Amino acid sequence: MNFIACDGVWIHGGSGLPECNGVLHSVAGNEMRNLSGAALNWEQVSELQGEVMVLFAIVFGFLVLKKLL
Repeated sequence: MNFIACDGVWIHGGSGLPECNGVLHSVAGNEMRNLSGAALNWEQVSELQGEVMVLFAIVFGFLVLKKLL
């Protein structure tokens, strides 16, 4: 899959369609993956899920305490 990239700014044209204010480039999907970095491994996913659950518990606890007081 290929993507279109603009080295300038995307603007709304007179017809409502997006237009590139610079030069258009075609970027392959593999290049996009390399630009965005490597994917997470399962250990990192597990760690991130744990951190999100702790954050959720803290926010939920704060909201319960706020409602009680």
